[in-house]
Amino acid sequence: MYFSRTASAACVGMGLCLGTASADTIARYDCTIVGTMGLEPIGDRPGHMLVSFQYSCIGTDGLMKGATYTANVASEWENQKGRYLYGAGIHRSTDGYAVAVLSEGAGSVVMKDGTPAISEATGKVVFRLASGRFAELAGRTVNFTARLVGPGHLVYELAD
Repeated sequence: MYFSRTASAACVGMGLCLGTASADTIARYDCTIVGTMGLEPIGDRPGHMLVSFQYSCIGTDGLMKGATYTANVASEWENQKGRYLYGAGIHRSTDGYAVAVLSEGAGSVVMKDGTPAISEATGKVVFRLASGRFAELAGRTVNFTARLVGPGHLVYELAD
């Protein structure tokens, strides 16, 4: 049971966001994990696992306000530390599209009294395609931050 709770928090924290906007905020999304998270022990040592999940978001601030974002991520975890292996998502609005691909990322889980208390992630994404109101993002690399804010609920932020 300890493994599952730790893994769940680690998974959720792997692609998600911080809660305060700044002048350089490109987007802030309110996100929900879709379906079941894949928590797969790799089997070579305790606490080493592969985590994958999908999430769906609504833009609440910045250029992406009102847009939807759907994404998939996969990461490798060693106890409470993780690194992203794959991540990609599509930002959609009635007047634009953007496709972002993970270029680097790391996550961590902070434990309190034997249970996950905080799960966070940071890294960079590259906009491989951007059109309409998102056109200015084409080819840009931006920072992401993510934070677990409740069970299956996260905030994902993009900023310069």
